[in-house]
Amino acid sequence: MSKSKKLGDIDTSALNELAAKYPKTSPASSSKDAVTKEDQDKSIEEKDVTITLRIPARIAKDLKVKAVMADKTQRELILEGLKLVGVNIRDEDIADRRKN
Repeated sequence: MSKSKKLGDIDTSALNELAAKYPKTSPASSSKDAVTKEDQDKSIEEKDVTITLRIPARIAKDLKVKAVMADKTQRELILEGLKLVGVNIRDEDIADRRKN
């Protein structure tokens, strides 16, 4: 039996199984550098890009409901899911920028 983490009411065990099939990503860094790549990334303001994703209407509806119930944006839920499967996402990347 596999352990499953919960993201709101979403069972992430399927995501974990999918993530196990792919290598985790991490920023490249050299121990010779006094300033790490992560520090440089933090100091450079990144621009957001827009992506378009076509998904079934039932999934879009469920995503909206889950976001409202969790008091989060759909963007936050999607980024949290991507982080669970090993995409290099910092907490500040997830934060709802409209609330600031």
